[in-house]
Amino acid sequence: SSGINAEWPLRPGEKRAVDRLTEDTRTKIIEDTRTAEAEIEKLQLDVEALKEEAAALMTKNSQLECTVVSLKTEHEQKKKAQEEDYDVQRRNKQKLQFQESKLCTKKVNIEKKCDPVEIHKLQIEELKAEVEHNKNERAETQKIYETEMNRLDNIKSKCNFQKKTWENKVQKGREALLKNEANCINTRLSCRKELFEKDLLLKRLVIDTKRCEKNIPELTASLPLLEKMIKE
Repeated sequence: SSGINAEWPLRPGEKRAVDRLTEDTRTKIIEDTRTAEAEIEKLQLDVEALKEEAAALMTKNSQLECTVVSLKTEHEQKKKAQEEDYDVQRRNKQKLQFQESKLCTKKVNIEKKCDPVEIHKLQIEELKAEVEHNKNERAETQKIYETEMNRLDNIKSKCNFQKKTWENKVQKGREALLKNEANCINTRLSCRKELFEKDLLLKRLVIDTKRCEKNIPELTASLPLLEKMIKE
């Protein structure tokens, strides 16, 4: 059977039969076309998202590569300056140590010619002065240390605050992104479903209209023959 569920000739008032296989195929064309279009749209959106991600990664990688080059260049400059400074300081130290050694030798030789008691008193005074100097230097060094640590602690506190602030902003941004992505998907599906349902009805109306346009002339042409058969 071809799927036609009516016999010929038609009884009075009876409509022409519809081939169900043809109708099913037409419906399948519409439905499968919509399904394929939805899948294609999703693939296209995925491709665009991947393109954007790839472009962002390329940009980020390019920036990082430039940063590495800048870091190496800056490092070489600092290293060169440090080596030059080290060499200068080393030479100055050697020069001063040599002078210090000569003076110490000269002082010892002179002290040998002086009164030992007076030399002893002088050495005690020098030791007291050195102890006081070390005490002051220790206090000054401790103060420098505390000042530097306070400065760094303040910077760390500020950085931690900024980090937490931006972590919160990033987290909110991620949540908003997920929400907007879900809303976009749901809106797209809802709109597609609404248009699909109406479009399905519209296409069926068009098909029915074409069928009527085809059937009316055939029915009109068959009327004279039927009227003639009645008269006979």
